[in-house]
Amino acid sequence: MIMKKTLVCVCSLSFILSAGLFAQTQGKAKMKGIVYEEETGQPLPGVTVRPYCESVDAYYLPSPVTGGDGKWSVYFIKTGMWKLEFEKVGYIPQSLSYRVVVDPGSLEKPIEIKLRKIKNLVVKETIVADMGRADKLFAEKKYDEARAIYEKLLAENPDVYVLNKSIGNCYFASENYEKALECYMKVFDKQPDRADVIASIAHAYNNWGKKDRAAEWYKKVPLDQIQDIDTAYNAGVVLYNSGNVAEAAKYFKKAVEVDKEFADGYYQLGMASVALNKSEEAVEALKKFLQLAPESPQAAAARSVIEALTKK
Repeated sequence: MIMKKTLVCVCSLSFILSAGLFAQTQGKAKMKGIVYEEETGQPLPGVTVRPYCESVDAYYLPSPVTGGDGKWSVYFIKTGMWKLEFEKVGYIPQSLSYRVVVDPGSLEKPIEIKLRKIKNLVVKETIVADMGRADKLFAEKKYDEARAIYEKLLAENPDVYVLNKSIGNCYFASENYEKALECYMKVFDKQPDRADVIASIAHAYNNWGKKDRAAEWYKKVPLDQIQDIDTAYNAGVVLYNSGNVAEAAKYFKKAVEVDKEFADGYYQLGMASVALNKSEEAVEALKKFLQLAPESPQAAAARSVIEALTKK
């Protein structure tokens, strides 16, 4: 089984660094969307959108922020798979994977997201500005400096426990997964229903090499709340390797639902279906894999399996 690398989303860089990274993400396509507040259904202004281009390992900069109408847009970007993270202090963040194509008709309908407000959480405006500075340092890979700001903010505002997520991300990026987990658990203890925190805990255990614990936490991530490929695919891989093939297949299926052109997802779904004796599903998935990646190193294996399953 192939393991995708788990990613941590970050924020905007300085202007000089932004220019260089923007060039990496530059192309002929575009994205646009609108963010709503879940409770009221009204457009939500002030949401930072962080588009990350997987093919070049870079962020679109500067990060767009939703206006009074809740709308955002980015232009002249590369095609391919992007990961989008939507954040506003006081709201539960969301992330999703989105495949961008050049076809102008592909974005007639904007990407719609609803953010849920965190109850009983009061956030001062000064925190928002300081978090922006910390986010910038994080994006510049100055993780210790970023963490120092987050920790100072938390010490001054102990009720804003969600800052532990940002502190945990700093530890995660520094590959200190044990400390990252300590921070993520502090948020989980307050909000055990947050899928993003559950996924972060699972990713940390996974990267730390504690696969059994990772499998336990990946199973807790509600399938209907997964919108990004990394979480779906990583969950499938870890569950498959732990022997829970039936559950793994559900997450692989979710991965290809998120991205209908995700070749590796179809391959793993096909092989999981073989193990579950679901021949028709296996053949369908593996044929789709071959359409998308006919030159893949796994192509020969896929063809052999299809031949064996369809042999009269």
